[in-house]
Amino acid sequence: MKKTLINIISLGLIGWSLVGLVPFSSAQEEPTPSPSPTSETTNTLRERIERIVEQQKENVESILGEFPNQMRGFVGRVTRVSETTLTLENRGATRIVPITSDVILMRSGSEITADTVEIDNWAVVLGLMEGDSFSPKKITFTSTSLLPNPPVVKLGFIKNLKARALDLQARGQEEIVTATLTSTTEYQTSAGQAIELADFAVDDQVLLIGYQTDDKNIATIVRALAPIE
Repeated sequence: MKKTLINIISLGLIGWSLVGLVPFSSAQEEPTPSPSPTSETTNTLRERIERIVEQQKENVESILGEFPNQMRGFVGRVTRVSETTLTLENRGATRIVPITSDVILMRSGSEITADTVEIDNWAVVLGLMEGDSFSPKKITFTSTSLLPNPPVVKLGFIKNLKARALDLQARGQEEIVTATLTSTTEYQTSAGQAIELADFAVDDQVLLIGYQTDDKNIATIVRALAPIE
């Protein structure tokens, strides 16, 4: 009995010794740090942005799919008009535009009918290209020319000078060209420096640059060809 008790005690001491020798690895390992609030917020925002971008991409592709054709347009002067067609002159070429129930006719922001369109009106035609065919969708009319004004470039001598007009005799010509001076007309020396209208005098040689309207020439730049005394 005594020997048995000694054996039990010995086994117990050995067991405790072994327990002391076994490393507690789980207790010694550092815990994995949990994501910081900032990191979680960034990841969440990134996921939301990616999801929104993907959704909008699908919407844009859907919208583009409804308009596979490209918009086109041109300007022309009305030379003939009927209930079903509109004939326009465009840079020397004639174009016939069909007028269907799908075509909207406009003037001054209001919808009109074909019988109110006048010859020599100007038209802006917008539509879609369907293959090689142009389909008009909207035509806007105006009585004002939509072409750029013809340029005016003259070299000559000042024959008469007024506050709002300048008479110029072009070199080698007897014809006198009158140009209207406006608040935006620029006056320059031969070196291109800004001066006043009062710095010019009769018989000064100048370069006149401007444009022509229906009834007058408008001067945009009057530049001296020789030093201003």
